[in-house]
Amino acid sequence: MAEDDMQELIKCGIDYEDGLEKFMGEELLYCGLLVNFLTENTFDEAKRCMESGDDEGVMRAVHSMKSVTGTLSMYELYTLCYDTVDALRGGDRESALDSFGRAYEVYKRTVECIKRVIVDGGLEYEKIQEDV
Repeated sequence: MAEDDMQELIKCGIDYEDGLEKFMGEELLYCGLLVNFLTENTFDEAKRCMESGDDEGVMRAVHSMKSVTGTLSMYELYTLCYDTVDALRGGDRESALDSFGRAYEVYKRTVECIKRVIVDGGLEYEKIQEDV
């Protein structure tokens, strides 16, 4: 990956070098998993649950995303997911709403960044999909 693309992902909250290290330098695998993240609908599920007052549903969905974002080295998003889960466990729905709102905005920004840098940016998208 070109240095400027890597820096763009870092600006979007993805610790690219750390993620690459987790996947033993397998760039196509890591990039493929980042692309697969685009199909993840758990944040939308959490948003629906939050809007309907289903705190248990929010907890399940956000806890799942906490794991995914940690694995993919999306640490800003991971931290906001952690804060949301922590607030819900503590019975502080107002704080959970706040941290989830921020997490959802970061999620949308992260998705757009992955689309721009990896999918639209000229990386070998077809090869990435074959490798995953």
